[in-house]
Amino acid sequence: MAEDKVFMDTNVFTGIVNDIRNAADHLVLTDSALNSSECLEEFPAGVEILEALKEVHTTSKLYRYEAAAALPKGLLTLRDSMIEVDREVSESLSVEKTSGGMRIESKRRY
Repeated sequence: MAEDKVFMDTNVFTGIVNDIRNAADHLVLTDSALNSSECLEEFPAGVEILEALKEVHTTSKLYRYEAAAALPKGLLTLRDSMIEVDREVSESLSVEKTSGGMRIESKRRY
């Protein structure tokens, strides 16, 4: 019989999430292209290129926030929820070894 199992080393998981946060936090586009863009304003295609550059900078800030703040917060919330579910389950079960194997019984009556 197949069993569905989830095993998590919370220290490793937390380390991975922190690595994601730190890597994303350091990915910053420089403003050098925007600061030296005066020549682009002189022809129609250049104006469109400049607008595209501005959009890239705006969205990169949003993506950096999502990857450096929102995603790690969500992953750490998931981790904490899994730990809480595990704690609740472990406190609600009684496991006894018997001659025929193991007997698992719920401590809680619903």
